[in-house]
Amino acid sequence: MKANLIHIFKPGCHTTMAGEAIEFTEADLAATAGAYDPKLHEAPLVIGHPKTDDPAQGWVLTLAANARGLFAAPRDVEPAFAEQVGKRRYGKVSAKFYRPDSPNNPAPGVWYLRHVGFLGAQPPAVKGLDDPAFADDADDCVAFQEPVEFADAPA
Repeated sequence: MKANLIHIFKPGCHTTMAGEAIEFTEADLAATAGAYDPKLHEAPLVIGHPKTDDPAQGWVLTLAANARGLFAAPRDVEPAFAEQVGKRRYGKVSAKFYRPDSPNNPAPGVWYLRHVGFLGAQPPAVKGLDDPAFADDADDCVAFQEPVEFADAPA
């Protein structure tokens, strides 16, 4: 079973949970994807936005970017969590990033992915992302509200 890419972010002006508006360009997201290195910091898949990233429900193997946004390739996803996402218990995602100038940023100078939060009842701040799915095996997925197409690598 091949893992799907998860649409985690898109270019545009987005407002943080603290109310700060930040503009993200396609170039910013391409830099984020290019800088991502699990050996520096492997971004976990988590429920919500916990203060700590424990427990992880899976991990981000790689990132890819295109004009639609930033996509994460998941790995080691907990089967029970994948089932809950498939049932839309956690039907939306929200990415959390290290700021380019953060002293904790593993790749200073770019927005670096800290984690991908899966949201239940809380709507995401960034609207219009594809609904997440972990596998392309139709038996493991449910029908989504909008058609979603995932590719091996976004063009």
